[in-house]
Amino acid sequence: MLVIAHHNINNPESFWQAAEEVTKALPANLKVHGVYPAIDGRTGTCLWEADNVQAVQQFLDKNAGQYAENFCYEVNVQKSMGLPDIKMAEAHAY
Repeated sequence: MLVIAHHNINNPESFWQAAEEVTKALPANLKVHGVYPAIDGRTGTCLWEADNVQAVQQFLDKNAGQYAENFCYEVNVQKSMGLPDIKMAEAHAY
């Protein structure tokens, strides 16, 4: 499933540095498809693929919770516009 993670960031420099580091070696059940930071770095939205929303929420809270409040939710793919062409069955092979 696709999951949006929205971040309200209290320490942009530390958050984005941590994000860069932890996404280099993600668990097999998580994949990041897009990262969209605000110009000032104080908010950001990311598009993830995971087995469930809780997996993304727990990963973010554990690895970046001290720098941001993270809110995750499942994407309604049928009602979405502009999603990247993601082959769900193949995405885990990366």
